Amino acid sequence: MDIPDVLNELEELVEESTKVPLVGKILIDDELILDMIDHIRTALPDEMRKAKAVMLESERILEEARLEANRIITEAKEELDRMTGENELVKQARQQATEVMEQAKTMSREIKIGAYQFVDDLLQSTEANIEKILTQIKNARTELRTPPKSEQEAAATK
Repeated sequence: MDIPDVLNELEELVEESTKVPLVGKILIDDELILDMIDHIRTALPDEMRKAKAVMLESERILEEARLEANRIITEAKEELDRMTGENELVKQARQQATEVMEQAKTMSREIKIGAYQFVDDLLQSTEANIEKILTQIKNARTELRTPPKSEQEAAATK
């Protein structure tokens, strides 16, 4: 018999007991009461042990829940830190990419200007050489059109 049953029986006993007139007291069989107290004493340690076990189990469950909550919070913070770090890395990578692109554009402009200057110098040199050759060709043609003096003298004596 468990404690609630024994207490219900005790309550019924008190309610059904004979009342003493004018005093407001009741008469109860002492053996019956003592027997019920023995039942309570017998059941009480078992009930207390069960209650203590339930209390310890609930404390264990609460501790596990607290530890799990702390673990989840820690993981969330780590994930946030990782994501923040990744965002920072992405920002740095973009900044470096922008700097590299600007350097490449600057270098490209410098190379293009240098190439134009080189080609212009080469064309100027070629033009000067061609002018020299053209002058030589004109002189050669002029020479060819003018007969040598020995032939001019021979033509004059005839």
